[in-house]
Amino acid sequence: MISIIIVDDNSRKVEKIVSAILNNSDIVRENISIAVDLTGARELLHNKYFDLLILDLYLPNREGDEIRKSAGAEFIRELKSSNSLYKPFHIIGLTEYSSIIDSEDEFFSKEIWRILKYDDTNNNWQKVLTTKLQYLVNSKKSLRDSHDNTYLFDLGIVTALRSPELESILALPANWIENNHSNDSTIFYTGIFSRGEKRLKVVVATTPQMGMTSAAVLSMKIISKYRPKYIINIGICAGVKDSGVNYGDILIADLTWDYNSGKLVSGELENSFLPDPKYIPLDSSIKERFIELSGNRKYLDDIQNSWMQKSGVAVRISVHVGPVASGSAVIQNKKIINRLQHQSRKVLGLEMETYGVYFASENCTRPKPIAFSIKSVCDFADDHKNDNYQLLASFTSSQYLYYFSLDYL
Repeated sequence: MISIIIVDDNSRKVEKIVSAILNNSDIVRENISIAVDLTGARELLHNKYFDLLILDLYLPNREGDEIRKSAGAEFIRELKSSNSLYKPFHIIGLTEYSSIIDSEDEFFSKEIWRILKYDDTNNNWQKVLTTKLQYLVNSKKSLRDSHDNTYLFDLGIVTALRSPELESILALPANWIENNHSNDSTIFYTGIFSRGEKRLKVVVATTPQMGMTSAAVLSMKIISKYRPKYIINIGICAGVKDSGVNYGDILIADLTWDYNSGKLVSGELENSFLPDPKYIPLDSSIKERFIELSGNRKYLDDIQNSWMQKSGVAVRISVHVGPVASGSAVIQNKKIINRLQHQSRKVLGLEMETYGVYFASENCTRPKPIAFSIKSVCDFADDHKNDNYQLLASFTSSQYLYYFSLDYL
């Protein structure tokens, strides 16, 4: 549906314009805004985008001020140069004065816009306006359908911490560009992963706080705005010690769930928790690629050498493909780990975002991206938990994504 702003101080003329729009299109009255002077028009265009501006050319700057024949054309020139006003997609001048048409027609033609001659006694102007409206409606629908059914980016990356997770991604060679949207406080960064002829368009952002809810919301934003083929959760996690993982090891979540999902039941002595997890598996096509890679040292030696050069510390890391659970709080409790192992005996790790990203991927609009999670172990959710290995974990997970994506995505 298109939105329209009418700027005209003649109430009868406005009534006829609105009637012509409503009678000859699917546009509803709520999508039509009216200003009686240029000051009102500026206020509306400062706060909202409109697809079509229908502009009288003989207007006052403010209601009650002197009407000037050049006011409409001057306002269009102001619109073109302004950074504070939304620029309508199309502009139609509508005036009953032939002299104004003669003086401004060349200007409108240069801008590929149109001036219509308003006449109370015939409806020729209405026919032209209706044709233009139908074109705009169809054009916007085609644009929306094209956007909704086409991937625009290759990778959309979700991180939960600006430091060190987002910083580790932005340290990858991609010629990052900061992207700000006027209707969104989130800062997005776009770049290109490249090697030889291979090029991947990438967008990354970080959540305002940790957790599944924030991760799901950010995933939906990235999917809606950038339409990536893959939506990826990158960063750090806690490992399950007796699963065989170590500091810096890379965990690929082939299954994830919210381990807090269930029912709290009152008992005589204490409350008990009855889990009811809803598992989301990794897409089978990409799972096979990760399983194939986990059996060899491809990428891992290069990542270890890079970390040695960066930090002066030698490490040996591995890749593991298996279940990773998500929860709503940072865990430092062995009992929680035991509970997770009852929900999935082969669980490798736990963290706070992966389930939200996978859930967003499953429940977003088409075309749906494939979700996966690459997170590296920085602690074991026990009494010895600290932040000492967060930099290492962020580094290994982001580096692994870079190598993997350029070879397999």
